[in-house]
Amino acid sequence: MNNSPQAISWLDRIGNWNPQLLREIRGKLKLRNLVVAIGLSILFQILLLLFYSQRIPSEECLQIRGFGCAESWQVWWLEQFRFITWTEPFILFLAGVYSLVADLSLEDYKGTLNFIRISPRSSINILMGKIMGVPLLAYISIALTIPYHLTAAIAANVPIAFLFSFYILMIGTAFLLFSAALLLALLSGWQAKFGGQVSAGALAFSFITFIWIAPAFMWWNIFTTWSSFSKVLVGGRIDPIQTEWWYLSITSNILNSHIFTIANLAAFSLAIWRILQRRFHNPAATLVSKGQSYVITAYLQILMLGFGMQSIFTDPKLTYASEIHLQLFIGIYIADLFLFLSIIASLTPQRQSLLDWVKFGALSTTEEHPSGFGYILRDLIWSDKSPAPIAIAVNLVITQVPIVIWLNSWGNPDLSGKAMIVLASFVLTMLLFALIAQLVLFLKTRNPSAWVTGIISALIFLPVLIMLSLSISPDRYPSLWLFFGFPWLVLSNLQLSDIILAFAGQISVIIALTLQLIYQLQRAKMRET
Repeated sequence: MNNSPQAISWLDRIGNWNPQLLREIRGKLKLRNLVVAIGLSILFQILLLLFYSQRIPSEECLQIRGFGCAESWQVWWLEQFRFITWTEPFILFLAGVYSLVADLSLEDYKGTLNFIRISPRSSINILMGKIMGVPLLAYISIALTIPYHLTAAIAANVPIAFLFSFYILMIGTAFLLFSAALLLALLSGWQAKFGGQVSAGALAFSFITFIWIAPAFMWWNIFTTWSSFSKVLVGGRIDPIQTEWWYLSITSNILNSHIFTIANLAAFSLAIWRILQRRFHNPAATLVSKGQSYVITAYLQILMLGFGMQSIFTDPKLTYASEIHLQLFIGIYIADLFLFLSIIASLTPQRQSLLDWVKFGALSTTEEHPSGFGYILRDLIWSDKSPAPIAIAVNLVITQVPIVIWLNSWGNPDLSGKAMIVLASFVLTMLLFALIAQLVLFLKTRNPSAWVTGIISALIFLPVLIMLSLSISPDRYPSLWLFFGFPWLVLSNLQLSDIILAFAGQISVIIALTLQLIYQLQRAKMRET
């Protein structure tokens, strides 16, 4: 790198603002790395030009030659613009995700991450330095393609407004994705599992990014935000999907679609950075605080339920509203299932945290702490070291009460009643999982998280396999299937007695597990005193 006074002054200013970014710049911007990044970007552009040189429009061009010729110069440039537009997100997302996960996991494996943690700089400053510095070579490669991209857009008469929209949404999505990559690297512990082969986790997340996230970014925006530019992106007219969110159109209005997409990117990024701040300096803490979990679940539920509020559903002439409501309900049910499994994993404290809570929290008998049921309940709702089931129950109330109100607005009492049974089964099943997870994490075992994952997975899949192998069909034994949390399979032939029997059994197990947890906490309290 250049050691002139101007360069030194420039680096000093960066170092004063963000020392981690300066560290990454010095590590990444070596001459060999720069030559490779710049060379690959230029090579990509040359190969693209060479390929399209075979399609130069010409009157003498024969369609049998190569790939044929473009219809006009505008079409020729448009094809190149389209190719770059589809390629850039894949390159940026893939390179950024891989480099960030691999870099942070390698820092953890070498032990240098602990030195970074004790830096006087804030976690935001350090991690922003990582996001800006680690994928620096990818940023340079993408930046070098922008002049070519802009030239092709102007020559193809593509509105410059689309280019602004494209880069704004790509940068916003990249920031969210790279923030998630940092969080994944901090949580995973791949450096221990793979014995130093830290690239394994980076490859896994990169594969998901390439196969699912990058295509989802393009197609979501094509069907919503960029629907008026669909001919530019896919060569044909694509009508936007007629979707509303709380009766506000987010597809037919380009301003609303931009606001909706950018606002959600900002909200998800903010949530991830709150978690990053919490976990970076305290890896032993739960993933989120209980207060944060209430906000996150409320936001996600409002976001999902908003898509169930479509003005077309209020049309009395609509004959298939019940089918659409049912499809939306199934989608929300599946999303809530994954959400609450994540919440249970994120909120449930380990054994040492519970022992600390018994010793210093609401159950302690010192004069410094007030006593009484109200104080204990407040601690169970808000204290991060207290048992998680009460907080899980609060999250269930936050998410399921709005769904109940929505179900009552369907205008189909029979369908609403069946959906209520599904909701009740879901709530009881999640409470069971929460209590089992907390009891397992309170045991003296090696790697209790693995035990929790195994037990919960077994409770989800094993009952189905066992009942099917024993010919216990949903038609003959609906109460048993409902007891194990599979209401969808038995809704058609459920009787009131089956519902009472199944729910009474689940509630009895919940009470028994709750008493067992209280007993374990009391034993721990007696040992401490």
